[in-house]
Amino acid sequence: MAADNSNNNDDLALQITNFLKNSHNTQKQSLSDSLKISLKLNSQNYDLWARMIRVAIEGKSKKLLNHLSGCPAPPEPSDEKYEQWEQDDLVVVSWLIQNIEPALASNLTEFPTAKALWDALVVTYSSGNDKLQTFDLHVKENGIKQNGSPLEDFWIVMQGVWGEIERRDPNPMTCSTDITTYNKIRLEQKLFQFLNALDRQYDAVKREILRWDPLPSAEGAYAAIRKEMAH
Repeated sequence: MAADNSNNNDDLALQITNFLKNSHNTQKQSLSDSLKISLKLNSQNYDLWARMIRVAIEGKSKKLLNHLSGCPAPPEPSDEKYEQWEQDDLVVVSWLIQNIEPALASNLTEFPTAKALWDALVVTYSSGNDKLQTFDLHVKENGIKQNGSPLEDFWIVMQGVWGEIERRDPNPMTCSTDITTYNKIRLEQKLFQFLNALDRQYDAVKREILRWDPLPSAEGAYAAIRKEMAH
């Protein structure tokens, strides 16, 4: 029965993909390229699904990931680059559809672009930018301590909190110079939080790391500490 349901899901996804393919009259780029992640979107798993599908699309093409954000803006229809952009956008739409439960996907064929579809999913299923949740995450971030846990386990916990904060509270800058400056400040904050949260047995190596010029990232500091442990 499970196999039948899976086949039905794939058949419906293929039908929707073919519908979109025909309706947009794409000729140059095949939609046979599939992109499957380990779960399909339903009403209960949006947050995890959204992270996984973004990672999967970026793995295929960072350029195609831009179709979810609409940045940079698509070319004008009169632009010679528009046809290729439209074909690429249709590929992203098909990838999204392939990874949505058929009962939901059948109602999503009217969205004209990948960004329009993505934005609709955000509005429908995302918990939104809840400032209380963001506040709680920042409190958790600053309160994390190793407290005798294995270094690797502690590092995974910190990475998980950082990732959730970046998802809920992304870089607000728009100017490229400001984006770079903000990211540099955030990287330094993460380094200090990581070193501060370590147990006192690492005090000597922490002091050594803070003398480095330039300072390493938190990831670089973690690698150095693991290397020191191995010795």
